[in-house]
This record gives sequence, C-alpha cells and structure tokens, in this order.
Amino acid sequence: MDGLTQRLGEVRINPVRLESFETSRYQLDIELNKDRVCRIVLKCAYSGVRFADSEYRYSAFVEADGRIFHVENLLHPHIDEQPWHKGGRAITISGVLGEDPSAPRIRLRQVFYLPEDDDYLEERISLTNQSESEIVIRGYRFGFRKKLAKPRQFGGPGIDIEDYRLIAIPFRLQPDGKKHDYTLDDIYHARYLCSTFYNPARLVQEVVDIGRGRSEAWAWTNGENGLLIIKYNPDAIEYSMIETHHAQSIDPSGKLTHEVYLTFGGAAPSLYNEPLQARVLEPGEEFAFGKTHYKFYEGLWRQGSYLFREYLSAMGHAIPENYDPPINWNELYDVGWYHNDARALADHYNVETLEREAEKARDIGCDMLYLDPGWEVCEGTTLWDEARLGKASQFIENIRKKFGLKVGFRTIGRSYRDEWPGMYRMRLDGTVGYYAPYAPKPFYEPCFCSEAYQEEKVKRIVEIARAGMDFIMFDEFDWRGPCYDPTHGHPIPTTPDMHARAVAEIVRRVREQCPWVLIEMHDPIWPWGVRYLPVYYLHSENGAFQELWAFEFMWDPLDDLVSGKAISLFYYNLAYSLPLYIHLDMSKDNDNCLAFWWYASTCRHIGIGGCKQNKTRFEAYKRAIAEYRSLKDLYARGTFYGIDEITHLHVLPEEGRCVVNAYNLTDAPISRQVEIKPIDIGLIEELEVLGAPHHLIRGKLVLDLQIPPFSPLVIKLLPK
Repeated sequence: MDGLTQRLGEVRINPVRLESFETSRYQLDIELNKDRVCRIVLKCAYSGVRFADSEYRYSAFVEADGRIFHVENLLHPHIDEQPWHKGGRAITISGVLGEDPSAPRIRLRQVFYLPEDDDYLEERISLTNQSESEIVIRGYRFGFRKKLAKPRQFGGPGIDIEDYRLIAIPFRLQPDGKKHDYTLDDIYHARYLCSTFYNPARLVQEVVDIGRGRSEAWAWTNGENGLLIIKYNPDAIEYSMIETHHAQSIDPSGKLTHEVYLTFGGAAPSLYNEPLQARVLEPGEEFAFGKTHYKFYEGLWRQGSYLFREYLSAMGHAIPENYDPPINWNELYDVGWYHNDARALADHYNVETLEREAEKARDIGCDMLYLDPGWEVCEGTTLWDEARLGKASQFIENIRKKFGLKVGFRTIGRSYRDEWPGMYRMRLDGTVGYYAPYAPKPFYEPCFCSEAYQEEKVKRIVEIARAGMDFIMFDEFDWRGPCYDPTHGHPIPTTPDMHARAVAEIVRRVREQCPWVLIEMHDPIWPWGVRYLPVYYLHSENGAFQELWAFEFMWDPLDDLVSGKAISLFYYNLAYSLPLYIHLDMSKDNDNCLAFWWYASTCRHIGIGGCKQNKTRFEAYKRAIAEYRSLKDLYARGTFYGIDEITHLHVLPEEGRCVVNAYNLTDAPISRQVEIKPIDIGLIEELEVLGAPHHLIRGKLVLDLQIPPFSPLVIKLLPK
C-alpha cells in the first residue's frame, strides 16, 4: 500500500470531528481527527460562497543534520477556545508538522481570532523548533485552500467563485505596467505577474516567488460581495501570497485524480526568501509570522481598497498631522548631474546658476528650491561644498531673503569617491572597494549597518539640516548584497531587512534631531522602479519618514502616464493616504499640463523643474501652479476617491469642499457624464459647481464633461 492510499485509509477509519464557529457574517468550520487537521472551511454567510473548502495546507521542506525532509500536514492536533481580549474568541490549533518520524520536530501553533459581532477574522501562525538541531525551513506554504475548476466558458462545471476576481491591493496595476488582476481562468493556470526590479547598479539576486502572486492584500470579489485578505507584519518583511497548487489524490473508487487548488492566507516566503527570520531556527527558537486579516464586505472592487486604507490608517500609516508640503523647484533638469566631476560642478553648479533657478522657482509659484545632486564636494560625501557655494547657512538665508524660498536637499548612501574607509560593504571573499556599473562614474558601497557609518552619516546630514533646511530626500541607499565585515558590529551576514532597518534608523536619528524637517525615504532595497518593502514597513507617525517616493516617473512623466504605468498611482491612492512625493520635468509634459495635473492628483507632495527655453510651457505651468495653490489643501490632505482611473475626487468633508480631476489620455475629444453622490463622500451641504455643466437627479450630482485631446479638467465643488 503506498503512502497516499494509506493516508486515505487512515482518514476512513478515524472519525472526523467538526468544530464550527459561526458569526452573523461568516462561518469557520475546522475538521480534524485524532491524527491530523483535515478541512478548514471559510464560508460567507451573505453570499454562500465557500472561499476555502478543502484541507488546510501545511507544507514545508526542512533541512537538518545534512538531510532535507518534506513535511506535510499538521499531526496530533489539539484545539482550544479562549476569550479574546478584544471581545469574541481565540481558537488555537496546535500540532506537529509532518508524518516522517525521522524529520525534526516542529511545533506549529495557529490562532484564529473571531470578534463577537464583526465582519472579520484574523489568523496568526508560529513555528517552534522542538528538535535538538538547527533547522533550515525552505519552500514552506501554510494556507487555506479553495478547490478550482476550469471556468464554465472553457468546459468547466461552474463553481461558486466563477465570476470572482483576485485583485492586488495597493497595486492592481504595478508601476512597471504589469496588471495584478486575475480571473478564475488566470488563477487556474497560475498567470501571476509579480514585479521585480533590475538595475545594473544592483547585484542580481533571484526571488523565490516566481509563479506566485505577491501583494500586501487581495480583494477577492465579484463586484457585489468580497473577501479582503490583508497581511500585516511591522516586524518582518512579509506579503500576502497566493499560489495555484496541483495535487493528486485517490477517490473512493481507487482512481487517481488530479486536482487544482488556490492556496491563500497563512504564510509563505516571498522576494529574497522573506521573512528571512523564519528561515533558520535554533533548538527551542520560535518565529511568529505576521497576522492575516480577513474581512468580508459588499460593494464594488474599489471598496476593498478603501477598507484596506481604513485598516492601515488605523495602524498609523496615514497623512501626518499638520501636513503642508511645499511646492518644490528641482534645479536638476536645467543645471545637470555631474557626480564626482569637480570641473563640471564648478562650471555648472554654483551660486550664480542656483540663483537663476531660484528666480524661476519664485516666478512660477514654488515654495522651495530643492537641491538635487551637486551641492556636495563629491556626490555621496554629505559634505557641503563651501568653496563653491559658501557656507550652507549663508546660502539658505540668501535664497530666503532674495527669493522668499525655503531650501531642501537630497542625500544618498553610495559615494562617488573613497570617503568612508573601514565602513564599506565586505563581500564573502573579503574584498571591498567600488562598483562600476557605469564606467564614467564608479561608486563606493558603504555598509549602512556599520555603526561607525551611521554615526558619521547622521552627524553630517544634521549639520547641513541645522543650517536651515526644510526638506530631505533619502535616495540611493539601495541593497546590493550582504556585508561580511566582522568589525562593523552587525550580525554576519547582513540581510535586506537589517539593511532597510539601518537606513530607517539613520532617518529616525536625523528626524529626532531636526523634527521640523519633512523627510522622504525611497525604498531602501529597490528604490526606484518597483518596491521591495510593503508600503507601511518601517513607517510610524513619530519614527522615520513622512513621505515615500512615487517611483521614477520624474523623467518622462507624460509618456509614463499615457503608457499606463503611472496609472499605478491611482490604485495606490485608493489604498493609502500615506503621502507620495514626485518632481516632474516640465519639458516632458504638454502645454495643457496634462502630466502636472495627473501627478498633482496622485502625489500629495509635488515638485517641478526644467523648461530652459520653452516660455509657452513655463507660462502654462505658472497658471497651473496658481490654480493648484488655491486647491493645495485638498490635494495634500483631502480624502481620495476614484470614480474610475481617469476621474478622481479629493474631499475635505469638514469644510464641505471637493475638487474633481478628470483626464483625456487620447488624441480625440471626449464627452462623458460622471455621477457623484455627495453624501457618500461626506458632503452634506448644497454645492456650487465651477468648471463643468451639471444637473441634479435624485440626490446625485451629474457632471457633463467635455475634455479636449490629451488634456486635464479641474472642477471645484464648493459650499454655497
């Protein structure tokens, strides 16, 4: 008798015990016998859909004492019910992973938290190494399972999730243009498209989640009913993973059958095997994965994003108090980027050229002169070039007095000269030095986990900030591999999470000493095209950064919009109110300022620059900035709603005000109507509409939009 038949026989002779837990919104059924956990069913009471209907998946490969074991199932389970401190019940399942008696003993503890009278449940899983050896856990997957079938249109029988889609939150559309929205057919065939980042300045490392879906959350919905699946872990890098799983089983007649399942929730590795803290467990060591929050809801697909935003805002990941960002002028576009070229810096990046940039900033209506690469002795040294620019305090005071502008600056992690001896990242072979992906501008790689580097870097940044700076961007602190230097005082080797936390610690120390400074922090692992960290990770209201980088849409903002890549910012704003920052090259926009109004709507902090010779564009932007300033509080602090990808609302309900942004991304005029129900967005007073013909129908405000080709439209809703 083979193992599969033997297990089937064991199931037949061991009676199944059902533990059922029901609320007004859902039902959780746990089936188990004396040997193992069987099915765990999760059913929506409103729609009748069983989002999980099969055996819960407990699976891992475990390495110990030179052998690799494949452990499946949760054996000898014990179930316990206790009151939950938030009200309701905590259901705990505990058992041992795997059926091989020679495998190392791993205790799994799984807790379901069921509130007394609410529409969600939460799940936490922890592992404990109960063996006497160190274990390495690989390829693990713990999660609910849903049995799949081909869609009816392709010959399938038709199942209860036939019309449901799995939509990633916050990025239904990812910043590289990949769509993260899956029909049943996509799920059945595992057509998952997770974004990864590649740049020649980053050493290549393979991700472990190819062929799976990775997101902070998923909305599983048919447009009427849905299940929101959120993974939240502020202590380790972890995502909500989905996977299409193929399995063979033997039916009661003895026939071998092939079945396909979706596995979701629970825990699974992602990216560079995150969370890495779960990979190696010493004897007696325990690791707890982050919680998975399952919320049942009704409404259109956008409702899942709004609920996610509400959940993350409650965790503190939202608009900072008294948030009022300046409009930045970036001198980079007209002045240029010279890294370590001292002669070019002297010729192009001097007081005279920066005063010309400040004059443009003042004339167009900006609040701040933002200094991108060029203010340092050499880029990455964090040393203000007094010989070229004078003292930082005098420079800042001069810009303030002459032009009425604040000043901000960019600081980076890498260095374009040998500035940090003894603090560089040491490779496994013991070498250090510089990395040259671009021959004309090689750079050195400091180890940000080095305490000596952190101390000196913070000291230099704070010295410049205290000269009168009001904004700092943290860029190019990206991960390029582990450090093995035993003199740095960090564990060997460093990991992406250690690296990210070290960067956040630098930012936190700067903010602690300069609390008035507004700080933007790029993702410290993949800083530009797509993110490595969950958006919320390492953020706290009083901790490090207040803003995040809006990817790399700064170079070709209009092309990125028309191509669809920048539509990703729309989905971000549905799911997060945590501010994004971007600056735009005006020369890459059109005279209708289409790109400007798109990024003004999707980035709460905006900067501009460029347009050396284009007076028409400059004047068009000057008018746009004047209008934007009159609405800036709505864009910076208002609640964002999306009617569709090209129609946005920004609302300050306490003031009874709203601005509507609509866009035409085509080369032909468009005419369409938009319906808004004011009470749904917190507007209860009678409204005055400026910018479009309109009429009222049964409590709905109907806007008649006429938009020329490649143009924006701005409509104001004001209390009468």
